[in-house]
Parts: sequence; structure tokens; C-alpha cells
Amino acid sequence: MGEPSGWSRVVLGYKGKIDIGYRVTRPATHSTNPVPKATEVAAGFWRDLLDELGPEAGHGAGHGAFGTPAATLRGVRGDLTEAVLDIDCRVPPGFDVDDLVARLRACANGGEITVVRYIPAVRRDRSDPVVRAVTTAIRRHGGRPRPTLKTGTSDMNTVAPHWNVPMATYGPGDSSLDHADDEHIEIGEYLRGVDVLTATLDELAAAL
Repeated sequence: MGEPSGWSRVVLGYKGKIDIGYRVTRPATHSTNPVPKATEVAAGFWRDLLDELGPEAGHGAGHGAFGTPAATLRGVRGDLTEAVLDIDCRVPPGFDVDDLVARLRACANGGEITVVRYIPAVRRDRSDPVVRAVTTAIRRHGGRPRPTLKTGTSDMNTVAPHWNVPMATYGPGDSSLDHADDEHIEIGEYLRGVDVLTATLDELAAAL
């Protein structure tokens, strides 16, 4: 798979992704009525979700580690009578998605939870033939290979459950710039990436 992570890195795995929708309604009432409004219930659910994921999930901390779950409140809209949340959870390999959903439904406070999409995590071993080929190619061009586990999700997550074949992800560029306004790549690094991919194919051909 091709994705920017630096010309001397080979990516072995990515976290999984659970997109969760939450919708809650409450009867119309005056704003001063001391009963929970829809927006307040939704805010409470977001806090409960972070608690269910664990202490490292909140405030973006979990996004920095491959082995811990993390959540992003991607969208929120609502008023006194209806509130909707769009939540993006990233989870490590082996994470029990069904258990999380069951626990969330138990604390939904009358709200409706929808699992919009689930993509499992993926992790390859360093002995994977593609991983070895990329690693050797990086060394051949003067680099120090750095096996990497990423906390996002890529096409590797999508195809790994369906294609039982060797695979890894490689690509020059700075992944911290992904989706940013100033996303770019240095031409020199791009050209080194081309050389590494060419050598990778030579390594794979020789291995086969």
C-alpha cells in the first residue's frame, strides 16, 4: 500500500476504526426547566464513551499510542429537543467491538446508537516477505529502516481481511501533514521513495 510515512519507514500496522452515530431526543420544554435537555444528554454520552474506552482515550492522548483506543468527536449538532453526535473511534488489534457497543448502549440514556462502519485493525510481522523486501531496499539506498505502527487507518485495513497475501505500507512524505492545508512532499524524498520501491520489486522478484 502507498501512504506517506517517510522514505526510510516501513509501516507494519494500523489501528482499526469504528464510526459511531448517536442520536437522542427529549420533549420540548423551557430552557430553564431543570431536566436534561437533548444537548446535555449527548454531552454526557460523549463523556461516558471516553470513560468506557479508558483513561488514555480522552483529550487525544490515545491517538499517540498504537495499543490504546482513542476517540474523536467529529461532529455535533443539536438543540433542546434533539442532538446528534458523529464519533470516530480508533482501536488496536484484538479490541472487543461488540463489548464496547454493548457498554455504550447501557449508558446511552435513551439515545440511539448506530455503528456506521467498522474496519478492523491490522498488524504484520517483520518476517513478512514484503516487509523484508522494503527493509532491504531502504538499506540498499543508505537508509536506516524504521518499522512503524500507525494510529490512523489506511487501505491496508480494508484489504487485509480479504487478501491473505504478504503486505506492508510504504511511501515518502510526512504523514503529520495528511489532510492539512499545507500538505506537500519534498522532491528529493519523493525520488528516493521511487528508488526504494524499484529496489523493493527487485527484492520480491528475486525472492519469488
